[in-house]
Parts: sequence; structure tokens; C-alpha cells
Amino acid sequence: MKILIVSAIWPYREHSIRAANIVIFEMLKAFAEITKNEVGLLVVGNSQTTKISPTEQHSIDALQGAGIKVLQPLILPDDIKRRSKIKRIFAPEIVDRYPQCVHRLLIESRVIAWKPEIIIVVWSEWLTHACSDIPIKKFAYYGNPDPKAVKTQLELHRRSGRMGIFRVAVEKIWNKVFERMHLREMKKYEYLGDVAANDATYYARMGHQKSFYIQNIWMESPKISEAKTNTNVIKIIANIGKLDGTANTLGLEYLGKNLLPILKAKLTDKTYEIHLIGSGKAHPISAKALEHQEVIWRGFVDDIDREIRDCDVFLCVNNATSYKVGHTRYLHAWSLKAPVVAHWDASISMPEIQNGLNSLLGKDAVEIADCICRIVRDKDLARKIGDGGYDTYLQYFTAQKVAKKICAIVDNPII
Repeated sequence: MKILIVSAIWPYREHSIRAANIVIFEMLKAFAEITKNEVGLLVVGNSQTTKISPTEQHSIDALQGAGIKVLQPLILPDDIKRRSKIKRIFAPEIVDRYPQCVHRLLIESRVIAWKPEIIIVVWSEWLTHACSDIPIKKFAYYGNPDPKAVKTQLELHRRSGRMGIFRVAVEKIWNKVFERMHLREMKKYEYLGDVAANDATYYARMGHQKSFYIQNIWMESPKISEAKTNTNVIKIIANIGKLDGTANTLGLEYLGKNLLPILKAKLTDKTYEIHLIGSGKAHPISAKALEHQEVIWRGFVDDIDREIRDCDVFLCVNNATSYKVGHTRYLHAWSLKAPVVAHWDASISMPEIQNGLNSLLGKDAVEIADCICRIVRDKDLARKIGDGGYDTYLQYFTAQKVAKKICAIVDNPII
């Protein structure tokens, strides 16, 4: 079988790069290792996104050495003319949301020229929609439903004053229209594997015949044996990734408003720091909530692995809010045996997250604070949770495990 992975970015195996680059690299590498199938990669984008850096080229060379056929990237025209405002208002189309979809036929011709039997589109909203009409079996390896993210972002705009109430109401109406178009396009995919179980259920409930939960992917992390740099101060990593991301914004607000005041009252016998790691600038809503002396804004760090290995607690309370999604950050922490503390609802998106096995989970801020206290006061418990997370990562979330699952689904399509 010929498998073509279609991507909007270059695969790249480097922890300091965003998760999508890593996921695509690991998936390609795994397909090359576990199958005798012919596997190809087509990168589609504009003149900027299709440029390849020397470090990215090193990763591409590694994939080619593993047997991956890397096709010449498809460079779409940069200048895309938008439809008139009247048409966008009274006769909306998917190109109004994703202008690149105007080049669907160009993308289709390049894909068909390679004659794949199935294409896999990975973690790209616009490219998933642009490829939906290609008359070949299609597998969407997908994340958060875009209309769900837009709805949450609009509410953030309203709360922060970035948009007025009337503008938000109008945008919400447009988002409902967009949701219908989005679902129509997603139903054209023979297979829809979503990395959050609740989102897979959403697509199934909305009529997709083969929507299912599929595990996310992370890379095997290097073993770092150095001891913790400062044993007198408890280091809690409470964010990695873009500071102004939708899930991060809500999670950081919850951290500052709900959790930290309770933790301050409970953890009086320890000196601790809350480290927030990630690029960009925090949303004003979360920045205001995090005006605590224990909070350290680290920004982008060169060696995120070392930071995670150096922490006493890896905390993620994003799913404590109404916006519940899957995250690779749990896998990153597990791959380094960091003890994870999270909200109980993390398991709604990722059922493998289990209290007492690979994490400590709390149903509210009081319980989460108690979980943090238990971890920092009981080194044996911290070690048990870290080891359990590593075992869970190896059991479910390596690229080889996920690639084998995809092959089984497309070869024997019984979901």
C-alpha cells in the first residue's frame, strides 16, 4: 500500500519546536520502520512555510535515509484574493474561513500524481479542509474542532473587552454556519482519528460514521541523570507551550484565580516556585490572574527536557475549565518520568490518564492543591507516579504503537 502523509509544516525532531513538527516526524519514521508500504511526504504551503532550514533539512535527510519518499513541496501562490464581503455574508463558503482552499484542485493534482492508496492529513485545520474532496481514501489525524476553539476565543474576546457584545454575537452566528461547513467537510474523510476522546465523540454524535479516538504521539526523550539543581526550593512547572493559546489562557487563569490562593494556604512548610514556560505573551486575562510572587515567567527555554526533569511537580489544569482538549504535554512529562498533577477532567480527553497510576487528579482546586502537597512531601509517591507515567507512555503513545493502530484500521476498516 502506498501511504502519503500531507503536511502543512516540515517534520522536525527537536523538543524546542512545537508538537506538530515532532508528531509528523515520529509518525513518518514509525511507518517506515513497521511496514513494507511505500510512504511519502508532501508538504503544502506558501513561499514562507515551505522553506526549509538547515536543521529541518537534517530531519528530512534522516527520514529519507529511513526510506521515506519526500516529494517536492507544493508552493501555493501567496496572493489569495478574498471573495466580496457581500458574498461572504450572504453566501459563505469554506474558502472564507480557509482561503487556501481555493487551491484545492492544485493540491489534488499533486496528490493524485503520486498515486497513493490513502492519504493522511496531520494536525492542520486548513489543509484538512483543502484535501477533503480528493477522490482517494483519506485519514484525518486531527485535534481540536476548530469551531469549538473559535467559540471559546470569542468568549475570551468578550470578557477582555477586545470585542463588543454585538460583534461577538455576530461572530458566534458566523461560527455556527462555519461549524456546519466544517462537519460537512470532515464527513468526507473515510477515517477521522481524533486525539481527544471527547472530540471524537462529538464528531460521531454529529454524524461521522468512522470517528474514533486515537492516541497522540510523543518521542522517546533522552535520559537526563543530573540531580535537581536546587533541592531547597520546590519547582512546579505549570505551563509549557504558547502562553496565549486558548487552553493555556483558560488554564492559567484558573491556576491564578482558583488554585494558587489555596496552595499558598496549604503548602506553608515549603518554599516553592511556579514556573510558566512558553513563547509569546500571555493573554491579559491570565496575566492579571497570575500576579503572585511565587510565579516565574520563564518564556522560551532552550532545553525544555532539562526543565521538566528538574521539576518536582508537572502541573496542568487546562482541563479544569470548560475547554477540554488533549495535550501532548502529558506525554512529554511522562516520557521524562515527571510526576503529573492535573484536573480529573483530563481523563475525559485522554482516558489513559488515571489517578494514582500515572498522575494525581483532583476534582476541584482544593483537591488539586492536596495532590501537589502529597507529591512534594512524599518522594516515593512522586517516583511511583513518574514511573507509572513512563510506562503508560510506552504502552500507548509511542509512534510505533499509533502507526500500527492506523495500519490496522485502514487495512481492516472495522471501527
